[in-house]
Amino acid sequence: MLKTKKKKDYLLFSELLLCVLIINGVIVFSSTVMLQILPRNQVIGFTQIFIQLLIEMLAISIILFYYQKKNLHILSERYSSEATSFLMMYLFLVMLLITYAAHYYDAYDHFVIGIDVFLIIQTLFVIYLFMRVLNQQKEKYETQIAKKELDHLKAYTEVLEKNQQQIAKFRHDYKNLLLSFKEASSTGQNAKLTEQIETLEDYSNRSLPQDEFDYKALYNIQNSFIKSLLIAKLHRAKELKIQCHFECQEPIETLPMPIFDGVRMLGILLDNALEAAAESRDKVIDIMIYQDDSQIEFLIKNTYEDASLALDQLQQKGHSTKAGHSGLGLNTVQEFKQKYTNLFVQYQRVDSVFSTQVILMKD
Repeated sequence: MLKTKKKKDYLLFSELLLCVLIINGVIVFSSTVMLQILPRNQVIGFTQIFIQLLIEMLAISIILFYYQKKNLHILSERYSSEATSFLMMYLFLVMLLITYAAHYYDAYDHFVIGIDVFLIIQTLFVIYLFMRVLNQQKEKYETQIAKKELDHLKAYTEVLEKNQQQIAKFRHDYKNLLLSFKEASSTGQNAKLTEQIETLEDYSNRSLPQDEFDYKALYNIQNSFIKSLLIAKLHRAKELKIQCHFECQEPIETLPMPIFDGVRMLGILLDNALEAAAESRDKVIDIMIYQDDSQIEFLIKNTYEDASLALDQLQQKGHSTKAGHSGLGLNTVQEFKQKYTNLFVQYQRVDSVFSTQVILMKD
């Protein structure tokens, strides 16, 4: 019922299962507490029921407090998958079966401690399985990233080889043209010399186009994951006919944050910049990376057209200027800001230029 566009939303499903598990777990916990403080075989009145409800409300309030304070929703978004949903469903069914059996045989009061121990064991078992699945997913993800990195670096190498071949061919033809210049100048044929100079200029423009991005600017990017990401986005900019300028004066070897989170964050910001620049009139994007002993700064500037949405709205979950998009991009960046205390992100709009400044403080 809650699926969108016939896609399985494992994040939503996992969160619903988590809610059910928390409610059932809190009920079992409150029942255990009440059975320890109440005499055996005593009829429960409204006072005892009210006390148990207060215990459940207190427990749920504590869970919600830590869920929000520790930003545990980031873990849900990161690790929700088909396998995670299956494990949580297993734990829910085990909890449901054991409590139903205990009530059915009228043994809940006598074996509540055993039920607690059994559920704890099952929870630890599910956590163990989850860690194994997580490691497998991490290895698979790293393999995919490595494959993409190799594909991007291969494309980068092909561009360099193509440029090298083009330059070598131009050098060969250039020598022949110089010989013709020498002969024309020695015989005093000024008209002929002028014609040959114009021919050389036209040939140079065709052989050495000035609007191609200079990939030598990436030499200072020494981290293969960052370089692979930038190569992919620069190729995308070329396909979208966006005029791109890249600058990095100091060698960048690593980031002062986990590399996969860093690549994901930069990928989101670059994708947003490319989409906005592609829809603008001027189609320009500037990417500059600065570094000193204390910090690394990424500055992304792009032209844009639509200025109807406020900056604070763009950073909220669900807001997007694209039809069919979920609007989780800049919201995800905001979550990274909450997760890493050395990360600072600032947005600015001046006239028709949108700027994103990312600062990573070094330890």
